Amino acid sequence: MPPSSPNAFFTLLPVLRTERRGMITSYLIGTASALTLTAITVLTAWVVGHAIVEASLPDPFMWVALIGLVLGRTILTWKEMDISHALAYRVLARMRMALFDSYSHSVPSRRREHSGQTTSVVMDDIEKLEFFYAHTLAQIATSITVLFTTLVTATFLLPEAGLVMTVGANSIAATALLGRRSMRDLGSKEQLCRSTLSTELVDALGALREVLSFGLIGPITAEALATTDRATDISRKRALLAELTTAIRDLTVTAVVIGVIATSALAAGLFNDPGEPRFTAAALPALIVVSLAGVSAVTEATTTVTQLHPLTASADRVARGIHRPTVVDPSKASENLPSGPLGLRFDHVSFSYDDQTDVLSSWCAEITAGEHVGIAGPSGSGKSTVITLAARLWDPSHGGIELISDSGSGISLRNIEDPSLRKAIAVVDQEATLFHGTVRENLLRGAGPMHDTELLAVLDRVKASEWVTLEDHVGQGGLRLSGGQQARLCLARALVRKPQVLLIDEVTASLDSETERIISDVIADYKGTVLIASHRRETLQRLDRVLHLTSTR
Repeated sequence: MPPSSPNAFFTLLPVLRTERRGMITSYLIGTASALTLTAITVLTAWVVGHAIVEASLPDPFMWVALIGLVLGRTILTWKEMDISHALAYRVLARMRMALFDSYSHSVPSRRREHSGQTTSVVMDDIEKLEFFYAHTLAQIATSITVLFTTLVTATFLLPEAGLVMTVGANSIAATALLGRRSMRDLGSKEQLCRSTLSTELVDALGALREVLSFGLIGPITAEALATTDRATDISRKRALLAELTTAIRDLTVTAVVIGVIATSALAAGLFNDPGEPRFTAAALPALIVVSLAGVSAVTEATTTVTQLHPLTASADRVARGIHRPTVVDPSKASENLPSGPLGLRFDHVSFSYDDQTDVLSSWCAEITAGEHVGIAGPSGSGKSTVITLAARLWDPSHGGIELISDSGSGISLRNIEDPSLRKAIAVVDQEATLFHGTVRENLLRGAGPMHDTELLAVLDRVKASEWVTLEDHVGQGGLRLSGGQQARLCLARALVRKPQVLLIDEVTASLDSETERIISDVIADYKGTVLIASHRRETLQRLDRVLHLTSTR
């Protein structure tokens, strides 16, 4: 795995460009709230200092100002929470939509990918980054603003105090460099352990039947505990290093306060008689509060930046996920498709996985509009690949694929906009998935609004209305249905869209003879073009003709 880079935080900012106004608003309100709190403490210290040293009470204007600031702070705090929480949900949604959009253009991939890794990015990593962009980023900017405001104020009141604050703030900021590499490495290792744990558990849950059948609960549990122990040990080391850095910062803050008191006392003539004092002892509490607010702000910002090291790996993973290379190039033109059945033409099509041996090599075939054609061949001969290429889920390495009309004119799949292509072509494969929800919701996936009578007619066609209703829930992935029932509903979902070309990949491979007969009857009655990959003789013999592929491996 390549090393994580802090630049990943910046590469994700374009994804959130629509939320920049909200992020700036959150910063402005947070800064106003923080400065208001600082003003309250400074004015209070000013009042106390003058009351003790000069035995004078503040005028009524000071009390009005304090009360107004307290009320303003209350309103700003509420407003800040309201805006930041709303922003957090929008940031979370934006990053997940960007990731989903990236995956929709890059999956199905030619390589196998762990669902657990994807889940870790979608859930764990993005949720951590959501807090950073919605809250932490504004907090850091606010702390920096408070630092400069208090530094200017302290310098105005007493230049020596401003100098002490400047030295202290720089010293505190420099502590972010202490153990930076170690903190980043430990954070990356901890995130990797947690990501590995998520991958292991998700994959184990996805293969629960195999886990139970082979008695793997014990080994998987032991491996998960070992990974958790490694992550805990790394977290402990990182916490110890962070505590050491925090202790250094606390000592620096104490030194700054002592320095401000000393320079103020000298300027006020408490240790000698400088003649006309340049500073009054009554203002000392206010100056101490100003300096303390400034160094506390830089301490908070530095601590936050230091704690971002574990997030670097998360940002890097999300950035890689969002910037995945697309599987197919965007359409370069926008050609209109004619109505009615469309045929398919494969013109010297070649395709390979990861630049290995060609699965298809200069393969040619033509399917006329309305024809029902099968593809047969041994495993590895490229049957499923032909179906995937015809649906333009992948692009061929060489050659081209066209949709052809009754007149024989062809339109390259590359020149058809994706929405038009998905409306014209429907795919049903052996691993087709039903979504969690009702039968009606599943049938309408990818289709426009339809009346229930139309949906029920399609269910009748696949002989499903006998055992299911539109209101029935299918369960996650169709868990409540048998394999044959799932296959029939997936076919019904494709038919609801009324595609011009129907692509079917091994949908009858593991079905009983009765279900296979029902599906074959539906396909035979379909008026559009059909291209079906199968190794079942009973399925292939119902078609107009069969194309035979031979393995190139």
